[in-house]
Amino acid sequence: MEMGGAYDSGGKAYMVDQDRLSAKCAEMDALFGRLNISLSDMDGEVSNDSVLSFSYRAARGEYCVYIRKNIDKQTRAVCDLREKGRILYNHFTRSQPQKKQFDAFFRGNMSIIFFRLPEDKNINRRMGLYSTYIYERFAGISQAMEVNSKLFKDDWVNVQALLEKNIGNSVRKQEYLSYPKENWPQGLDWMTYMLLLCGDIRWTLDQIGSGDGNKIKTGDISAYNNEVSGERRIKETHETRKTLIDGQGTDRDDRVRRGRTTHITAVAALHSVSECDNLDQFINILRERGMVDKQRRIFTDMLYNANRNKFNSDIFIPRRRRVTDRTPAALCILLDVSGSVPAAFLKRIVHTIIQAEGFFNKEKSRLVCWSDSLCSDTPLNELEKLTAGGGTILASGIEYCKKYLDENASFFIVSDFQDDIGDWISAAKNINTRKTAVGYAGPGRNLKLSEWFSRAGSNADSHRAEVTLKDFSAVFDLVLLNPSGAPPPEPPELPAAF
Repeated sequence: MEMGGAYDSGGKAYMVDQDRLSAKCAEMDALFGRLNISLSDMDGEVSNDSVLSFSYRAARGEYCVYIRKNIDKQTRAVCDLREKGRILYNHFTRSQPQKKQFDAFFRGNMSIIFFRLPEDKNINRRMGLYSTYIYERFAGISQAMEVNSKLFKDDWVNVQALLEKNIGNSVRKQEYLSYPKENWPQGLDWMTYMLLLCGDIRWTLDQIGSGDGNKIKTGDISAYNNEVSGERRIKETHETRKTLIDGQGTDRDDRVRRGRTTHITAVAALHSVSECDNLDQFINILRERGMVDKQRRIFTDMLYNANRNKFNSDIFIPRRRRVTDRTPAALCILLDVSGSVPAAFLKRIVHTIIQAEGFFNKEKSRLVCWSDSLCSDTPLNELEKLTAGGGTILASGIEYCKKYLDENASFFIVSDFQDDIGDWISAAKNINTRKTAVGYAGPGRNLKLSEWFSRAGSNADSHRAEVTLKDFSAVFDLVLLNPSGAPPPEPPELPAAF
């Protein structure tokens, strides 16, 4: 059986059962097959003493997971599994009634808690602040107990060594390293562990205090707030929902979500703007939009409330929710093969489409190559060589593609946008399916979206009316392929037809 792990300064390995860890990851991925989860690196935005990972649920129903960059493979797998466990065990919903109950508990135990708090001349006015801080720390420890006892029971000693080696001096260490006490049951939900922590309050306060006699210091609270603020900055930077309309929020860092979509909410229809640094990230978008909603049905979970101790009688109260099945869509890709688009880029785009197969209906999908007229129209399962060169009149290509677009289709335009994009809007307005316009900025350009869009096609022609981002986003989703640095290497050779 393969074993592996990180090493301490003496060369001793922390041995974690790789097969067991991989099996758990595969099992978790199977459970999350229908969820939209975004995995990103905390790259250069956190200190070495910060947390290893964090996750949260975005307002649009997506779960976002961030893991510190440059940690060893084993620790990264543990953190990935830990955050997915937090998603599975619903660690992001903390009800107001529960918080009020804890406030009452806090005030009822002031005789124990008071002497652990930092000195403060206005301590009575700051009771709410201290109550919230201790509640969040109790919740973090109890959630760690649930995740660790459920996911890492068989490897806990080695997993603990891995985490402790990498976590640094974070004030939130216990949110990673806590495990149920010897006389406590394992595998309970975090709210039950909260009750056990409150029942053994002196021991729990020892876990969150770092001063003499495990007193909570002002520095502990400041360090905790700084770590939480660091996570908040990452959310605001990478998951911002600020509008890109009227020239606001157009900085690249305000809207980048690598290979995924960032929604704009200030337009009539909900569309998105995305940015990709390479074509590998574009595969994620093809896969995301290659699936369409097929059927809605009612799913009844008879034990949903029972498993969460949300009932006080012998009567089971089910939870019903609507479930939408998804099926591979028929893609129609209008590919700009005019002379201004590099042939190497066209080859890479076709290779990218082939890599994304399995997420769209290959037999019913079409690749339409167009310049100022039709060059080729081929099913994706019968791709032949591309014919390139000529002018650019893609509006007529959009009209041509309409015969392939129904409610089960998804439409893509891939172009360098050197065309009258106002005509695109006119031609596509009455298409009642998802429409994605993919722009090519060219390797090494590394332009901000606002700068690139102002140079696109008719916007750069003073004789034509400028198309605003607001007008374009009201009709199309927009993806900017903005590869930075040197041009990427040539893709593997395609079939002989290419």
